[in-house]
Amino acid sequence: MAATPHPEPEHGGSVVRNRASLLQMLDDIDREGWDGPTGTTLLTYLRERVVRPLAISVGLRGAAASQAESTAWQALWVELTKPGLRHATSPWGVLGQVARRQLLGEIVAARFATNDRRAWKLEVASREGTVGPAISLDLLLEAGWEPVADETDPGNSTDDAGLETAARRALVLVGWNEQEASSILSAVLEAPGTRVDDRTRFPGWRAMASSVGIPAWQARRLTIALRGTSDWPGVLARIVAEGPQVIDSPVVRTALMATRRHSYRSPVLAARNVEEALADALPQRRVG
Repeated sequence: MAATPHPEPEHGGSVVRNRASLLQMLDDIDREGWDGPTGTTLLTYLRERVVRPLAISVGLRGAAASQAESTAWQALWVELTKPGLRHATSPWGVLGQVARRQLLGEIVAARFATNDRRAWKLEVASREGTVGPAISLDLLLEAGWEPVADETDPGNSTDDAGLETAARRALVLVGWNEQEASSILSAVLEAPGTRVDDRTRFPGWRAMASSVGIPAWQARRLTIALRGTSDWPGVLARIVAEGPQVIDSPVVRTALMATRRHSYRSPVLAARNVEEALADALPQRRVG
């Protein structure tokens, strides 16, 4: 039995950049599938007439341009499959923003030598002066930089007093008084580094609640916020890695605010929401 041929696409094999034409093409693709003539026409047009000119306009060339072009093209394909695009007032504008964001993401990722999501967070931090982009070691050596000698004591790189001072200041900034902040830090720093038993995921918070005289929920959140978890670095680790100025960052401030307000989500969830918001906000500002 012969297969029933697809009806002739109403767009005539060409792409017109208006809303009605794009919606008609998507309807045709629903019938034909992405391997059909309409899907091939639309995807080819997007790569050659949308993504490639944008890649050139943002300064990408050579292999970097090819890689970024593929990434942006894939992102557009995913965007085309989303039902929300068909309800957008300007779907071509949406596609242009998606492509531009992906291309800029490739540039930022190369700048910080990491994936694009992490790179956007670092870009935000670099604007605040807390981090800088990755620098070639060869360039540093050519400029006269010398690595630290092997015999240098790594323990001297982080001053314990400076760490405690910064952490205490971070607690005071969100509403803990000096005495409470000192007692909280002592409890956290003196707590066992590993679980006492299988029931204790965050050791030390019960002792803190008793010694400092605060509710259990606050002691638990303080322990999490300051020490962190297996997949989220806490405030103490961030101070060591990024310096004392990190206590003024929105992420640290939000994590510690969760120790003051019961209505807040956990420190980790609250901080991650801010990280995602920062990662989303910067590309939007650039695209806009």
